[in-house]
Amino acid sequence: MERVKPLLIVLIPASIFTLTYQGFGLGGMNFKQSVATSILALFISATLLYWQFRVAFALLGVSLLMVLGLLDVPHLVEFSQLDVILFLVGMMTVIGVLEERHFFDYILDTLGSRIRSGVVLYASILAMAAFMAALVDEVTSIIFITLFILKICDRLRVDPLPFVVAAVFTTNVGSSATVVGNPIGVMVALRGGFTFLDFIRWSTPNAIIVLTVSIIASLIVWRSYVAELDARFRSVGVRFELPQEVLRMQWVNWILFIGTIGTLVVHHPLEGLLEELLGMEPGSMKNVVLVAAPMFWASVGLLIERMRARDIVMHRVDWWTLLFFMLLFSAVGTLKYTGANMVIGSYAVELGSRIGGVGLGVELGTLFSVFALAGVLTAFLDNVLAIATLIPIVYAIYESFGWNVFPFFWGMLFAGTMAGNYTPIGSTANIIAIGILERHGEKVSFSYWVKYAAIIATLQLLISLLWLYTIIVPYAPSDYVPPIK
Repeated sequence: MERVKPLLIVLIPASIFTLTYQGFGLGGMNFKQSVATSILALFISATLLYWQFRVAFALLGVSLLMVLGLLDVPHLVEFSQLDVILFLVGMMTVIGVLEERHFFDYILDTLGSRIRSGVVLYASILAMAAFMAALVDEVTSIIFITLFILKICDRLRVDPLPFVVAAVFTTNVGSSATVVGNPIGVMVALRGGFTFLDFIRWSTPNAIIVLTVSIIASLIVWRSYVAELDARFRSVGVRFELPQEVLRMQWVNWILFIGTIGTLVVHHPLEGLLEELLGMEPGSMKNVVLVAAPMFWASVGLLIERMRARDIVMHRVDWWTLLFFMLLFSAVGTLKYTGANMVIGSYAVELGSRIGGVGLGVELGTLFSVFALAGVLTAFLDNVLAIATLIPIVYAIYESFGWNVFPFFWGMLFAGTMAGNYTPIGSTANIIAIGILERHGEKVSFSYWVKYAAIIATLQLLISLLWLYTIIVPYAPSDYVPPIK
């Protein structure tokens, strides 16, 4: 396999260029669009094949895009999503402070006194990952949950890798349950005209079903690991002998923890209140509190730990992963910069017409093709970009054919969250969890990830597709009109 990897890095982008460039009579992209797509394919394939060198390949890919005129400096900054990066810096700092103050040891000690089975502990934490993702967001959830798992596995002396990967799978499922669970949930809500209650009705039941199946599947595919975890738990437990000075400081930790989570949960009404108090236009404060809250509570934590503040920021914030994020977001953004995203989106309609020719009908065939394309783009790019690419296509479908596109939005949500489980770069939660594991000396290979994702992520998508076909399509509101501006 090692000898084949360099050849794949050459063949994959070359094949992408050949398939997409209109000059060869195959694709519908112009020269710049094909080159941008091919360089992105080079970046992604090299990253997946040589994961430990991902930042080097990210730097190479972005530099090539800039030198070839496929990405300029202003758009590099725009696409790098600094708001997401600052959010992550704040969250990682808060967690670093809590870890320094033994908050996670305290929580695990409390859990260990109430749970008597390693199997129950395993299933409970997978469910907790999904619940936190739905309540707050996938990023906050996976950061907290990964730290919990590392503490547990360090105590029990078992490998944390299977546990963390399983938690990532359920985190992405939970992020589809509510509008705040994932950035694409916000996009679907705004562009589809849906409310929080719409998500509870149309998406949450599916997420609960998928979560249940995912936990059962995880218990089966990792059954030997869970058996080892259970045996170690029964013999060792996860109780800690915490000194009294550590126990006395936990009330401050609870304030920091609840303050951070609580502010994130209520960020939307807080933004509305601020707009009203400051006399601003509705929507002008959108996501301001969401980004500012972790930074505020990070500052509180650093002031509490002022003597160790510098060390916490230097060593607890995963700067390696954050740099990779910025470069990945910027590179993927070149598809929008060159207009390649619209060409990719148009493939969905053509594919839908072909699928419809086998008896499903063009409308249903196009729905399935949009679902599939959203899944593929999510797995290998970024779910935000994938859905941002497809929403204008869905609008165009409505305006051109007058179809009821209500199911299209939910299909994009399901594919954009759960297909992210297929690869290590499929979602923000995946990359963050891997980064935390690597900082603790764990290595995650692409083959290991895909081995289990091929089973669990496929089950998640099939259940979601069945929910889409049996519940959402037949019961979609007949008078639905998307809020096209």
